[in-house]
Amino acid sequence: MSQTVDAADPIKKLERLQLKGLEAYRTLEYIKNPLYVKHYEKISVDDEWVLARKAPRDDAMPEPFASLIGRHEAPLVMHLSGKPVEVHLPDRLEKRGIVVETIWDALRKRPELVERMLGDYSFKPDEDKVLGLIYGALNAGVVIYVPDGVNEELSFRLVWLTNNDGGVTAATTLIYAGRDSRVSVLEEHHSYGSGEKSFVGHIVTVLGAENSSVKHALFNNLSENAEVVVYKKSNTLAYASQTWIGSNIGGSVSKSLVDNVLVGGGSRADTLEVTMATGSQRFDVTANLIHMGEGTTGRVIVKGLGLDYSRTIFKGIIRIEKPAKNTSAYLAEHAMLLSPNARAEAIPGLEIESDNVKATHSASVSQVDPDHIWYLMTRGVSREDAVRLVAMGFFEPVINQIDNSEVRWTLRHMLENKWRRPGEKPIDIETLMDIYVEPEDVGKRAEDIFGTHYKYVYGRG
Repeated sequence: MSQTVDAADPIKKLERLQLKGLEAYRTLEYIKNPLYVKHYEKISVDDEWVLARKAPRDDAMPEPFASLIGRHEAPLVMHLSGKPVEVHLPDRLEKRGIVVETIWDALRKRPELVERMLGDYSFKPDEDKVLGLIYGALNAGVVIYVPDGVNEELSFRLVWLTNNDGGVTAATTLIYAGRDSRVSVLEEHHSYGSGEKSFVGHIVTVLGAENSSVKHALFNNLSENAEVVVYKKSNTLAYASQTWIGSNIGGSVSKSLVDNVLVGGGSRADTLEVTMATGSQRFDVTANLIHMGEGTTGRVIVKGLGLDYSRTIFKGIIRIEKPAKNTSAYLAEHAMLLSPNARAEAIPGLEIESDNVKATHSASVSQVDPDHIWYLMTRGVSREDAVRLVAMGFFEPVINQIDNSEVRWTLRHMLENKWRRPGEKPIDIETLMDIYVEPEDVGKRAEDIFGTHYKYVYGRG
């Protein structure tokens, strides 16, 4: 897979995928699934707008992120509106055959890997209208490859920055986790600069080989001027595990889809997603479990908070194919509304073709419980703080299931700062850790959990 070959053919193949994607965007309807024809959100950008702005820009590095350049030990890749500005892989990991590089470098050095991931395991460009737009405008990407037998815990960080002033990030992340490997990937989307609109489209593909473990967290911390669409797909082989953690915070329109494909016997997939919609934001979240192997386990838990005039749609299907006997699947979609003008829908579904399986789903949309607010107010808490405590507590059952302390605290940090209205001072990590106390973290400083390279303030502007 690592042999260097003539780059012309693989690049031409990618160009054909781009053309196929544009054709799909221009010809397909927004929704193919008849269950969702009345339950989806549209983006306002079109192919002409995106294509006119997809060329990488020579922007100055935003100050909050400048400290990351050249000052890190773990693998890091950073893009600035489609332009790679930092690609770092420690020598000791490179010597073990681990690869972290841009998609363009990977096409030149290891085209077989890229073609296999895109051709056999990723979404196809003609599967979905907006997916076609991302393929058609593709201007960035990262390939992570971990060989078989590397059982060290490996962590990778990918940072995507997009200019509010017409910036476009149309990216793909391809992750191959070899047999017995342990891989953790943190991806972050942030906005910078001032402007009225930007577009972020991202396709994430994971292939987890036998007995591997992949944990992937993706934080959408974009400004509310951005439109963002994320597609994530995992193919999990025998006795491997996949964990998706998603945080949908930013964007005027935010669409997210996760496909968990449990291929091998005994494999497991977990999806934990949280959303927080304010103002007139519109979120459209779909999470599916596709069971193909025998004895597989899948779980999806999605929670969302709706404020002001926001709209949130949660969708998902458990599909258990005929060979997938002895399967266990659970799908939960729950929304809490804090405004009479906010709207939310939860639409779970089941498609079962096998017997001797366990599949359950639950869904709810409710207002905040006035008894909880009253109870806190009788203890001297103001009404505003009482609502905030109940709202943040709504997410904790999901956040507590995340086994990475750094990801838990980052997620809380983003949610707390999203709660604050424009003009309010953002909360810092130290103050946050005084509010949320986890037993295993009592007495620890922020640096003990994040390290000095995470000391910038998460902002959406």
